[in-house]
Amino acid sequence: MVDFTTMVLNGDGASATSSVLTLTPGANLADPDDAGSNIGYESSAYLDTPFLTTDGFTTSFTLTLTNTGFDPLADGITFILQNDPNGLNAVGGGGGGVGADGLAFNIGVALRSWDNNQARIFTNGNIYANAGSRGNFNLGDQDDVVDVTISYLAGVFSFTAYNYATDVLISGSRNFNLASLGPSVYVGFTGATGLSHSLQEVSNWDFAILSGAGVGGVPEPATWAMMILGFGALGVAARRRRALAAA
Repeated sequence: MVDFTTMVLNGDGASATSSVLTLTPGANLADPDDAGSNIGYESSAYLDTPFLTTDGFTTSFTLTLTNTGFDPLADGITFILQNDPNGLNAVGGGGGGVGADGLAFNIGVALRSWDNNQARIFTNGNIYANAGSRGNFNLGDQDDVVDVTISYLAGVFSFTAYNYATDVLISGSRNFNLASLGPSVYVGFTGATGLSHSLQEVSNWDFAILSGAGVGGVPEPATWAMMILGFGALGVAARRRRALAAA
């Protein structure tokens, strides 16, 4: 598991323990000059070691959204690989932009709540493109626990997201040359709130680098073995968490 305290945190809403990354704390900021104000958070967190774009990866994590007084919950998070000019300090737009809107040179998965009900792949910080629901995911209509798996192998970026609260699985994939973003990228998460808010946390984060498994790469036998073991571990972990939820 990744130790979240090793990450670079940006924004007033971000905090971390070794096992939990908090992207928004469940209450909004107030303007000291306006007692009735309600200002959202934008935050990000990145591993400080760049990821080589010729490599592949598999990753999994759990997203938890908890109601702290607003319904529906807001506004969501992203898992992102980015080469924005601001590097480790990059943070995008708030609210429905979920801390990634407007960032340059990136790809990721946006999990948007509020009225967006959306889990989808985005590129170049274009969070609002092709907006709309996918299935009956209903992220933010209640407290949510979502298991997410993402991979980048042989030029294909793909994900699955399972919402325990609604018992709905969403998946997506697209062809993408990660090297088009540059020789390396920073890996991490963004999150945001607007007028509404919720406690948005990431936990159980595994991130396995697969050397030579990116675009045009032919993984060595040891890497293929890691891939097989990695996918097996992700499957076992997902089944275990589902079994625990059902118990």
